[in-house]
Amino acid sequence: MDNLQEIMKINEINAVPDNEIDLSEIPEIKTLEGFKPVHPEYYKPVREQVSIRFNKVLVDHFRTFGKGWQTKVNNFLMQEYINGRI
Repeated sequence: MDNLQEIMKINEINAVPDNEIDLSEIPEIKTLEGFKPVHPEYYKPVREQVSIRFNKVLVDHFRTFGKGWQTKVNNFLMQEYINGRI
């Protein structure tokens, strides 16, 4: 028996049947009516091409990340924005 089959067998033995799972403290969501994202303008990320000037040393550093470096810079800045640091 290989490792994956062994893991699956152990999981099946230890599985709790659906009807025995206590969901009493979890509210059931029946509809998305009233759902509002925290930042609706960013719910479906829209990218806008802009021209921005960085110090050459920063651009050279970013480019060392290789292909996709601009996306990595965007993700870093977005995370800083979400965390309230910028």
